Amino acid sequence: MRQGLASSTIFSLSGELPAVQPLAEPGEHTAFDSAFLVGETSRLPCTLRKLSSVGAMLALEDEVVESEGLHLELANGQSLAGRIGWTEQGSAGFLFAEPIDVISTIARNLAALPAERRSVPRVELHQTICVRRGNQVEFTRARNLSQGGCGFETDIALQVGDSVQINFDGLRPLDGVVKWSQGNAAGVAFDEDIPWQLLMPWLRQVQQAPSHHTRMAMIGEPNGLIPDKQAIRLDAPARVREGVRWWNVKLRAITPQMVEFETSAPFATGAQLWISLPHIGGGPASVIESDDRNRYLCEFRLPLKPRDLGRISGAN
Repeated sequence: MRQGLASSTIFSLSGELPAVQPLAEPGEHTAFDSAFLVGETSRLPCTLRKLSSVGAMLALEDEVVESEGLHLELANGQSLAGRIGWTEQGSAGFLFAEPIDVISTIARNLAALPAERRSVPRVELHQTICVRRGNQVEFTRARNLSQGGCGFETDIALQVGDSVQINFDGLRPLDGVVKWSQGNAAGVAFDEDIPWQLLMPWLRQVQQAPSHHTRMAMIGEPNGLIPDKQAIRLDAPARVREGVRWWNVKLRAITPQMVEFETSAPFATGAQLWISLPHIGGGPASVIESDDRNRYLCEFRLPLKPRDLGRISGAN
């Protein structure tokens, strides 16, 4: 496992201007990317603390005199036009004149390095994930992801050294060890790094479809997709596999023949899935219907047994 991160600069997919100093995670490095803030009469060295599509947060030792007509020169050769939006005790917010492509900026950084040194930095993203520790399962929100680990919110009382499994939509399950836990947040180091050749295309998909990666809505059940009034209503976590990719889902209702779940995955009608159900393993099913609430109705190839239904409903 690769130890540490090559850079502590945060690349954010939030689309918001970094307004304040981001909180450091316990034990993180402080080697931020270097840059220059260039004006008509000045060229100030700075470090890049955080960058999003609309701006960057900089740390500077010298006072910024000019606020308009500036360029931020990154180490990868990019020159980004913009202006100073705010300053505060050695920090400054730089607002880009035009939004930038954050993933393309990361790609340029990687291209500037030899292949053996290429490492994806910490990327801030807010995506629903599934955290598993033993028989405890929790749907929660990721804070960030790198090749070697991730940070996330949690209500599980995790301890340093705990073995966990993290499931991001569209990636293989990631096994790891808790490196820090503080309040309702924790950080995990993966047993094996995610190859940058795999992580970069996945991040590109996340950036292009940000609306799919928010916390699943915990709403009431006005009308389900299963017409059977005897269907067991649920609010339980599960996982679904299509091909080699796993997705986090929230079970909403189940009968011996059908299951309804909520997910951000874009399944097509007729898709062949493997549904992993709590306490009973799993089985194959086909998508037969969906709606505009990200709900999917699937039909099991083999009906569930009554005792299996009881075990599932008892797990909620």
